[in-house]
Parts: sequence; C-alpha cells; structure tokens
Amino acid sequence: MKRAYYSILYSQTAINLGFSLYTMAVILFLFTKTGSTAAASLMTFVSIVCRVLGSAVLPLVTGRFTLRSLLIGSQLMQVTLLVCLFYVIQTGSSAFFFLLLCLIGGISFCNGWFAPIKSALIGEIIPPDQRAKANGLLSAADQTVQFAGWSLGGVIIAFLGESYTIIITVMLLVSSVLGIILFLQVRICATAAVRERSLFADAASGWVYLFQQKQLRALIVMDVVESWAGMIWIGSVSLTYVHDVLQKGEAWWGYVNGAYYAGTMIGGLIIYRLSGKFQRSLIPLMLTGALAYGMLTFIYGLTSSAVLALFLVLCMGPACVLRDLTQETFLQNITTEQTRVNILAARSAFIQLIFMFSIIGTGMISDVFGVRFIYISAGILLLFSAFIGFSQLQMKKTVQSRM
Repeated sequence: MKRAYYSILYSQTAINLGFSLYTMAVILFLFTKTGSTAAASLMTFVSIVCRVLGSAVLPLVTGRFTLRSLLIGSQLMQVTLLVCLFYVIQTGSSAFFFLLLCLIGGISFCNGWFAPIKSALIGEIIPPDQRAKANGLLSAADQTVQFAGWSLGGVIIAFLGESYTIIITVMLLVSSVLGIILFLQVRICATAAVRERSLFADAASGWVYLFQQKQLRALIVMDVVESWAGMIWIGSVSLTYVHDVLQKGEAWWGYVNGAYYAGTMIGGLIIYRLSGKFQRSLIPLMLTGALAYGMLTFIYGLTSSAVLALFLVLCMGPACVLRDLTQETFLQNITTEQTRVNILAARSAFIQLIFMFSIIGTGMISDVFGVRFIYISAGILLLFSAFIGFSQLQMKKTVQSRM
C-alpha cells in the first residue's frame, strides 16, 4: 500500500475515534442540562440533516479545488467549531442551546464531506486489483476504533468531563490534518470543462450520473431499501427489542451491540486477507452478503432466545461488511476520476436522507405493530434488496457474457 493510503487510514481512525467521544460528550451535556431525552436526541437529528446537506453541496466545490485541499479545509473548519463548542460547554449553561445546535450542525456539515472524499481518494490512489484489500483494512480499523471509542468513552468522560473530552477530539483532528498535509500528496485537479461548469451543473452532476447508468441505478434502489432497513440499529429500537422480546436488561443490549461490532471487525479482516479472490467476484459476493444479512435479520426478528439472538448478530457483522465493502469497491471501479467524488457525494446524501426518514417513521411503526415487526419487515426488505441486485446486476451480467 502507498504512504498516501496510510495517511487516509490514520485520518479515518482519528476522526472516528474523536467523533465517538464528541458525540457521547455532547449528548451527555444536553441530557444533564435539560433533563430531556428529546433535547439530547435532537443532536442526532440535527447531525444527520446537516451531514446530508454537506454531502449534497460537496459537488459545488469539487470542480474548483483538489480533494486533498477540501479534506484539509473541512477538518480545519471542524477544529475551529469544536474549539467554540468547548467554550460553550465550559460555561455549563443551557442558555446557549441554540448556539450549541448551530455548532453541532456546522461540524456535521463539514464531516459530511469526509466519507465521499475518502472513498474517491481510494479510487484514485489504489489500483483496481487492490481496492477490496484497501477497503477491507479501512473497515476493520474503523469498526475496531468505534468499538473502542464507544466502550471507553463513558470512562473518559467520567474522568475528564464533557468539555475536556471535546479537546481530545480537537487534538485527534489536528493530528489527522497534519498527517494529510505531510503524507497525502495527491494533486489531481478537475479538467477545464469541469471547472467551467455552472454551480447548478456542479450540484446536479452527481445526481445525474447516479441515475444515468443502469448499474448505478440498481445500486441506488438497493441503497434505498437497505437504508430504510437500517432503522433496526437505532439505539431506542434495539433497546426496546432486548427488553420486550428477548426479556433482558441493558447489559444484554451492550452485548448485542458489542457482538455486532465484533462481527464487522471480523468481516473487514476476512476481506482484507482474501481480497484477491473478492476482487474477482464483486457482484456475486455483494449479493451473497445482502442475502445472508437479510436472512439473519429475518430470523433475528422471529427468535426470543437471547443466546441465539447474540449469535445471529455476530454473524450479521461479516454479512453486512461483505455487502457494503464489495458495493463500495464496485462503485469505485465503475466510476471515473472526473465523476467519482460527485457520484459518491450524491449517494451519501441520498442514503442519509432515507435513513433520516426511517428514524422518523420507526417510532410510529413500533407503536402500531410492535418492535418485533420492525425486525421482521427489515429482514424482508433486505431480502428484497438482494433480489433486486440479483435481477438487475448478476442476471444481466450473465446474459451479456453469453452474447
């Protein structure tokens, strides 16, 4: 792997570790000062909305700046906003509630640029035959760091308090910026035709590409279904399922979350180790992961055994990672340097938008039909997504190979 790749790996690690600590610190601060679960939950809603907006407007600037400069600029802006957030939290007053939400929104807006830029950079600096391996290592490192961050975050906040936990996030982001400046020497600029496009054309380009190509359209349909089914991992839904269906307490809620993260770490490592074989069979493996994830989710919705549920969740991790990483590698392979970041930004915004609506609808669905129905319906949706992928990607590929 190139030195530039490891700078991206470190940047992702530092950002995700920092943001797991930042999220826990801000949620705890809001809940402590307001005593309202709704106020604390508002952070999640504001973050998702602003992250969607950030991804949506990213194409406006990709034609005028290099991806490296955009990555550095977005992280420096986040550092600035986090320092402001530190001083607001230091006051210890809930009177700055609106200002706090504005800062959270600004941080999430800038953070919405990272995933599509990172994926586009991987597509540029890593040869096609090594992309599955590169994505696998990124995923394994990501899940490991998030598991550690969410596991140790409570202990860190208990010792340091919310405001100084924010400072740790600032330090991690500063180290990320330094790593990019020193080691990510990628200076691929947009073509003259792209730089001369209007702002409207820039904003629409990713969405046009997304629905123009048949393979991309099939992936988007799968993304819509899978994003809606992603509501099963909302904290309130999984906790209610553990309480009402599995008849267990908060400890088992932690076990379920830990088992899922462990499974995703295992999945990322498997793909990293067997990347050569995976690279040659992206579509079949993508559909295998989608099918396995759907079946496991459906069975999870039917079971009332806590031990079996834990085993199923552990198996869901590799299946989900197999589906997501092969899908991301496939996208990197079928897009070009000129279109890749805009397509990935539009896709990221679209996925998060669907997920946001699923969060809004989950509570009503659970109240009317029960929490078990959510998991069973999610399993059916995921199986339907696998069927769409098979019919639109695998079958067409088979037919074309015979012609």
